[in-house]
Amino acid sequence: MLFCITIALVSSFLLALGLVSGQNQHFFQHHQSAFEPLSSWINDQSQYAQSRILANIAPFADDPSAMAGAVCASPSRAHPDYYYSWTRDSALVMGEILNWLEEDNSTNSQQLNIALASYIGFTRHLQSLDTRYGLGEAKFNMDGTAFTKSWCNAQTDGPAIRALVLIRLAEHWGKESLFESLIHIDLDYVSRVWWQNTHCDIWEESRGLHFYTAMAQHRALRAGAELAQRLGDWEASRKYSTVAEKIETLLLPRFKNHGSHILTTIEWSGGLSSKVSNLDTQVLLASLHYTSGGQGMYSVGSSEMVSTVLAILRRFEFMYDINRVAYTEISGISVPIGVAAGRYPEDVYNGVGSSLGNPWSLVTSALAEYHYRLALAYADAGYLIVSPELIALLKWTAPYIQGNTEQFDLLQHKVVSDSDDHEFRGLLSYLLATGDLYMARVARHTGRDHTMSEQWNMYTGFGRGAVHLTWSYAAHTAAARARSKLIAIIN
Repeated sequence: MLFCITIALVSSFLLALGLVSGQNQHFFQHHQSAFEPLSSWINDQSQYAQSRILANIAPFADDPSAMAGAVCASPSRAHPDYYYSWTRDSALVMGEILNWLEEDNSTNSQQLNIALASYIGFTRHLQSLDTRYGLGEAKFNMDGTAFTKSWCNAQTDGPAIRALVLIRLAEHWGKESLFESLIHIDLDYVSRVWWQNTHCDIWEESRGLHFYTAMAQHRALRAGAELAQRLGDWEASRKYSTVAEKIETLLLPRFKNHGSHILTTIEWSGGLSSKVSNLDTQVLLASLHYTSGGQGMYSVGSSEMVSTVLAILRRFEFMYDINRVAYTEISGISVPIGVAAGRYPEDVYNGVGSSLGNPWSLVTSALAEYHYRLALAYADAGYLIVSPELIALLKWTAPYIQGNTEQFDLLQHKVVSDSDDHEFRGLLSYLLATGDLYMARVARHTGRDHTMSEQWNMYTGFGRGAVHLTWSYAAHTAAARARSKLIAIIN
C-alpha cells in the first residue's frame, strides 16, 4: 500500500507538469486522498495548540502570582527552567494570536482579546522597570519582576517584535494612542542600538550583528514609520524611515554569502565560537516572520532563501538517527516524512545540558510553513520563474523520484504562470506535498495527547527539553494556517 501511495504521488506530480505522458490528471486529488489523515491530525493539533497557548498566558495560566499578560515560554520549572516571560517569545506568540483573530480562525475570541489586552498592560509595566539592560532585557519573571541572574543580554530583537505586534493591535483595534504611549518607546530604542555588535542572538549564545535581529528591526521600523506618518508625526516617521533605510542598504546586504546560504551572524564579538558554518535556521524563521510574498530581499522566494533552506536540509539529513525513518503511520495509513531539523549543525544544547543538539519541533514546523508560503507567494504573484535554486530544492525534496529527477531540468529558467493552469497548479500542489512531509514529521514526534516539546531526542524521537513549549505550538498553528490558505487556492 505504501509503495502504491508513493508512486501515485510522484506519478501524479509528473503528469501534472507534463513531464511524462498521460491525460490531464490533477496531482492534488491524489495528494488529498493520501494525506487526508494528516489533515485531520493537523486540525486536531491546531485546536489543542490554541488552548495550550492560552494556558501558558496569564490570567489563564494556572498561577495566581503571574501578572496578567505574561507569557511563559514553557511551564517547565526545572530541567530546564523555562518558566519566564521572554520578550521575543511573548511577542511572537501574541502576533500569532492576533493572526487567529484577524482571520477569524478561533472560537474563543473573547479569551484572545483578553490575552492581547493584558499583554498591552504587561508591556506598559515592563517598559517602566529600571533594569540592567533596559528594553533589551531578554526575559522577566512571570510576576512581572526583573530577572536579575546572569544571562545573555541585551537582546534587541524583542523590542522590535513587540513594536510590530503593538502596531498591528493599534490598527486592529483602532487604538492609535498605543503609538504615543508604548510603540515609540520600543522603536526609539531600536533606532539607537541597531548598529551595535555586542548583542545576543535569538538562541542566546552569540554576540554580534545577527540576521534575525536585523530583519525584525527593519520590519518594525518600516511599519512604525508608516504608522507615524498616518498619525502626522513627521519627525518620528522620518527618523524610523532613515534608520530602516540604513539597515536595508548598509547592514542586510552584508549577510549575503554568494553562492551559498545566508549568513547568521557577522562581526562576531563573543559567546560561542563553534558555529563555524554560520548556517542557522533562525535565518529561515526571519524570512517567515518578517517578509511577505515572494518578492524582495530575503523573501521566501528569493534565491538566497531557497539556497539557505536547501543547505539546512542537506546538513541535517544525516545528523540525526530519527531521519533514517522515511515514513510514519497516521490513522493506519503510512505516509512519507521529511527531515527533522535542529537549530544549527554545531548545536550542543540537548534540552537540559550540553552534549549534542537535537532536532526542534518549531524548526521542523517552520520548514513545512516555508514550502506552503513559497507556493502562496507564487499564487499571489500569478507566476514563478523556475530558477536553478528552486530546481535544486525540488530535486532534493523528492527522494522518491529517484531516476526521474533530471526531468526537473526541463523547467529550468522557465516562466510558469497561472495562465497555464495545469502546469502552475502542478507546482503549487508539489510544494504542498513537500510541506506536508515536514508536517508529518512533526506529527510523528508529537505526543499522542498532542503535547509538544522543545526538542526530540535524536535517537528515539521522543520529546526532549521543555514540555509544552509555547513557541512550538505557535509554529504549528502558523504552518497549519498557511497550509489551509494554499489548499483553498489549489481547490
